[in-house]
Amino acid sequence: MKRILLPLLVIASISMARAQTSATDLKSMADSKKFKFTAKNATLPVDPSNAGASISSDRTEDNHKALSGNYYTTLTPDSVVSYLPYYDKTQTQGTDVNATTTVLENASKSTATSYDYQVKQKKNGEVDITIKPKSGKLTKYVFNLKPDGSAKLEATIDDYKVITYDGSYSR
Repeated sequence: MKRILLPLLVIASISMARAQTSATDLKSMADSKKFKFTAKNATLPVDPSNAGASISSDRTEDNHKALSGNYYTTLTPDSVVSYLPYYDKTQTQGTDVNATTTVLENASKSTATSYDYQVKQKKNGEVDITIKPKSGKLTKYVFNLKPDGSAKLEATIDDYKVITYDGSYSR
């Protein structure tokens, strides 16, 4: 029994040490203000004036949309540059619960050379980053970076709603 238990404890200790190292590396990357977020999916805001309407295009029932373009946000110590899609209604057909709204995927580039920056590390190793540019179309970015390389971005677009993007990050 001891022969089986000891190797299991060693393996568990090594796994925990690796997870701790990646969490430390993640915090260090966030503190350095150097990473690129690549968006793969977007969660569209729900329009309360048209509750129950579906959005035509390739999306799921919970307003998720797979992104087809190369959308990103790049952070450096002296700038934040993003090329992300936002969504505009072009027309609504019907007035009942089965109404359909056509959505345009408009990409917009935003650059800010001055911004406020805050990093918060969670106990589970994830890192939250809040960026508030002092200029540009995007007025707030809230990133959630996970040790496994996945990430979420909540972007607030000037005079628009918050759009959530799921994707990954790299150095």
